[in-house]
Amino acid sequence: MTFFKINLTGKIFFLSVIFFSSLNAFAQKYYFDNYSVKEGLAQSSVYAIQQDSKGFVWLGTASGLSKFNGKDFINFSTEDGLADGAVKSIYIDKKEAIWTGHTDGGLSRINGEKMSMILNIGADITSIAEDGEGNLWVTSFKSGAIKITNPYISITDSIVFKQYKGQEGLSDIVFQVIKLKNGTVCFVTDVGIKYYNAQKDEFANFVVKDMPSYFQIISMYETSNGNLWFGTYNGGAYEFIKAENRLEIYDTRDGLAHNWVTSIFEDKQHHVWLGTWGGGITQVNSKKQLLSITLDKGLIDDKIRCITGDREGNILFGTKENGLLLYKGSQFVAFTKEEGLVDNQVWAILKDNNGFVWIGTNKGISKIKDNKIVKNYNENNGLPFQEVRFIKQDKLGNIWIGTWGGGVMQYNSRSDKFEVNFRINSLMYQPLITALEVDKSNNMWVGTTDGLVYYEIKTQLADRLTQNHGLAGNDITVVFADSKNNIWVGSRGKGLTQIKDADIKKIKLENNFTPTCIAEDDKGNLLIGTEGKGILVFDNQQVFREITSKDGLLSDYISLINIDNNGNSWIGTNKGLNKFDVKTQKFYSYGQKMGFIGIESKNNATFKDNEGNLWFGTIKGAIKLDIKAINENILEPITFITRLRVNLEDRALTDNLILNYREKSITIDYGSICLTNPDQVYYQVMLEGADEDWRPLTQETFATYSPLPPGKYTFKVKASNNNDIWNTNPVTFSFEITPPLWQRTWFILLCAFVLLLLVVAFIKYREKQLLKEKHVLEEKVKERTEEVVQKSAEIEQKNKDIIDSITYAKRIQDSILPSDELFVKELNQTFVLFNPKDIVSGDFYWLYAKDNKILFAAVDCTGHGVPGAFMSIVGYNLLDKIVGEEGILEPAEILNRLNKGVEDTFKKETEKNTIKDGMDITLCAFDKTSQILEYAGAYNPLYIVSKNQLEALNETIEPDCTENGLNLFEIKADRFPIGSFSENAQTYTNHQFKLNHGDTIYLFSDGFADQFGGPQGKKFRYKQFKQLLLAIYDKPMEEQHAILQQTFNEWKGNIEQIDDVIVIGSRL
Repeated sequence: MTFFKINLTGKIFFLSVIFFSSLNAFAQKYYFDNYSVKEGLAQSSVYAIQQDSKGFVWLGTASGLSKFNGKDFINFSTEDGLADGAVKSIYIDKKEAIWTGHTDGGLSRINGEKMSMILNIGADITSIAEDGEGNLWVTSFKSGAIKITNPYISITDSIVFKQYKGQEGLSDIVFQVIKLKNGTVCFVTDVGIKYYNAQKDEFANFVVKDMPSYFQIISMYETSNGNLWFGTYNGGAYEFIKAENRLEIYDTRDGLAHNWVTSIFEDKQHHVWLGTWGGGITQVNSKKQLLSITLDKGLIDDKIRCITGDREGNILFGTKENGLLLYKGSQFVAFTKEEGLVDNQVWAILKDNNGFVWIGTNKGISKIKDNKIVKNYNENNGLPFQEVRFIKQDKLGNIWIGTWGGGVMQYNSRSDKFEVNFRINSLMYQPLITALEVDKSNNMWVGTTDGLVYYEIKTQLADRLTQNHGLAGNDITVVFADSKNNIWVGSRGKGLTQIKDADIKKIKLENNFTPTCIAEDDKGNLLIGTEGKGILVFDNQQVFREITSKDGLLSDYISLINIDNNGNSWIGTNKGLNKFDVKTQKFYSYGQKMGFIGIESKNNATFKDNEGNLWFGTIKGAIKLDIKAINENILEPITFITRLRVNLEDRALTDNLILNYREKSITIDYGSICLTNPDQVYYQVMLEGADEDWRPLTQETFATYSPLPPGKYTFKVKASNNNDIWNTNPVTFSFEITPPLWQRTWFILLCAFVLLLLVVAFIKYREKQLLKEKHVLEEKVKERTEEVVQKSAEIEQKNKDIIDSITYAKRIQDSILPSDELFVKELNQTFVLFNPKDIVSGDFYWLYAKDNKILFAAVDCTGHGVPGAFMSIVGYNLLDKIVGEEGILEPAEILNRLNKGVEDTFKKETEKNTIKDGMDITLCAFDKTSQILEYAGAYNPLYIVSKNQLEALNETIEPDCTENGLNLFEIKADRFPIGSFSENAQTYTNHQFKLNHGDTIYLFSDGFADQFGGPQGKKFRYKQFKQLLLAIYDKPMEEQHAILQQTFNEWKGNIEQIDDVIVIGSRL
């Protein structure tokens, strides 16, 4: 045996230590997936971890053995055949048998489905390993070690072993046995490290010259480059560097988490992980830099018992009290309130030119540099309004803040305070910032709920743009400046607008939508995130692709999009993060189990820093994606069939199984293990002989086929992991269902021949009968057909004539109604909701402008359809005559004249021919100069919604209902209609009101409130109608129109519309 010798000249300290933290440090939080008793683990104290060739993870706990498939645990105990006591060590031999060592000395073996206790050595078993000769070594605490020379023999009683203790040159206390790459078997004992000399069957000291002897070595590990690592009790970790023939010592002064090192492991990137007792975990990378992950950095248990890695590159830690921890890499690092962030609701992120990271939240701003909090700003220390939504830096280095309720602010670096920009805010009706962008020309674009503000930073010139200037809508949801400095503006429910230089153009698309975020790919295409419609890919001319959850998105609600330096798209949703890889053209998902703990992203809360890392704002803090540390699982998943049930009874999985015809219900269970993200494992199955092709993607782990006809079948299953890597070759299972006697070929042929003879005889007989019946039937059919054709043609012509007449009547009626443009011209904040029941309508609306007065009315004529349309024409002409020719402008007098005019029009000499039709009306006259509204009505009232008390000039009126500071006043109409034809003529009442700015009035017929619908098919009713008007009062009039239309359609559902509907709303 050649011993390692080194000259240790002194303690080596590392100069490069990353992720240094102090009391003032803004600690980064690393994510660990945690599985404990709550998830099904047998017990939360984990002593040992091993993964078998099928991907199952075996865990030794204080309460037995657990088998883990990434989602579920199967637990084994003494009742299943295991030895008594906790499982403190696990070893998987060359034939996939699983050996477990227990407290009190029990040794168990699991061979397939068979589980048995092998022997008991009377002391806690500490480790198990196999040497190059096929011997199995089992070490213990106080009973030395045993060597099993025939571990693969199936008969337990025939196992041969030999025990070695202190008198044999080993020790009674052995912490670990390990086989080195050169075949040497080493034992870590309380009296130093020993190695076994197989030729002499004796032990000798394994010496590393100058290795400190004053600390007890308790663990040992050999890395892929041949270096030896040693963990000590309170002495740190030692590394013997083989190539340099020297020893390196690591302790807490170098950044080690704790000096009590319990376990050592090397991962696929050749980083060495050191588990400590009481300090957490330390990673030593290839540059000898130490990263310690402790309780304040996301670790939930700092007492580590064991470490191993799985086939996918994840690191698994067994802890003292918190079960299994899975570390999936540092690709995502979280910054939350627990680490000093002012709030977890992160709406905005910016890294400025000076390296400061600005994080905007609902409760202020956190300013960070070099992972340290520089300052938290809120309303108590320089931030006028703390609900931050956007943070942008202009070309001059100025920091701009968009808030929800406080408008736009600018950061003053000299005073370290934020100053409200009154020039910009003065152009807003409401200081609610919904979008913020600085373009290539250093101009700022501010989206609000009521328009878009344009601000030239250099000259401080500003202007407000609305729908009147060409925007698709006033409620702005996103503003984006592309690489050509075109400005793209999204509006809620209205789609997209392009601003190019001074030209404003609404983009015409098939369907309106709400853009939430916009990004530009390397081809110049716009990726437009939407509310509920996924991503629209737009090439400046048309949407040529729609991407939804069916294509791989986690959700169709898109909150943010960012493009990394490789051209990949990162998409934030309300259900996690997606990555679209431009090379593979595939989507990858990242959720909580991948370290993206925020899950739900905030709208447009993303930023790409100078290093190419991406930042995301979520409901659980700011998440930083380290592009260089992305963990991609490229291994093909291991897929397996686990269970077969025939007619609901378990059956052995024997390939080419033969079943009889009664055994026709088949259920096959299967699985695949992906610890990286078990929620993203998908399967496809196919049963050859029954399925024509692969079935759709599923996450189900079983497939049932019932009933299956006799035949030969082959079941195939394949799986994909979280990176959409599929099995190259599916796993298969073949079986055959034999047919019964009566389904055999000869029996079927015989029956078919006999049946054929009977059928031929019967057919010959029936042919003769059918020929006779056919002749009679043909004559009758010919006669009837001629009659039906003739009558059908007559009816069709009559229907066409009637429809043509009614349609022409509608064109006449539409031509006399005031246009939308006229309404907007005279009453610019007005909508008209007009839904006729039939082609032509009995309801109509009327508008007349004279001097400074605007007269307008909503009229409901008796009936609907053609009769109502005739009445509407009479009423409309009479109103035009009374106002236009006679010059009457008082609403009450107009109604008196209208009543008389209708009576004169339909008056006949004989009582029996007298027409009793009339009309209900709401008539208003508004004086633009005095702001006085006059009203008179026949049956139909007037609603006025105001934030103030209504000032009536000739009467007192109280609110009919109040909600959220809004008052709804109902001015009742006179209870007799136009055309009442009474001998004692009644006159209508004139009401006058002084309106306030923002007061909104509503004129309507009874069609909306009387419509049947809803879950129980009842009327909508006026009470609900009033509540709806109060709820939408603060909306723009165009949006009010849309809400009323949507509400009416949803309420009506499939029920027929019972009457014409008209609603006029005007904010005067």
